[in-house]
Amino acid sequence: MSDDASELPLPLYDISAAREDHQREYMEQLTADGICIFCPESVESHHREPIDWTGEYWYVTKNDYPYAGTVAHYLIVPHRHVTSFDELPDEAGAELWAIKRMLKAQLAPLATATVERSGDMHFNGGSVAHLHTHFVALPAEPEKTVRFKVSALAPSG
Repeated sequence: MSDDASELPLPLYDISAAREDHQREYMEQLTADGICIFCPESVESHHREPIDWTGEYWYVTKNDYPYAGTVAHYLIVPHRHVTSFDELPDEAGAELWAIKRMLKAQLAPLATATVERSGDMHFNGGSVAHLHTHFVALPAEPEKTVRFKVSALAPSG
């Protein structure tokens, strides 16, 4: 987490990774304003969904743009603005496992899946330069396959 937006790594978003026009427009506005949607000082005022749970290292919120085919889509987000899991202490990893267990228990008996894109979002397929883990629940009788984009090409130029 940074108290000064000028200290955040740029770019904050990969606009090409947006899945919806409204999401793309919102990411463009956040970029222009220099706001990281996932930093704690911004999430409550700029993210549509409330924070459902908070711990020492992470908070949990529903995704504003859930993946098609899911019945629940949570984001597990570190309080600190980091782009990679190895920037967090080992204790954060233990808390992350506990959060996953908590969400799985809440959503049982539904099947769940997680994905975490770590590092440069231009290479890992992410859209926000703030580490986060997607935690989704799948319907008992899925109508379609849920797809996570986990790779991308580096920007040209």
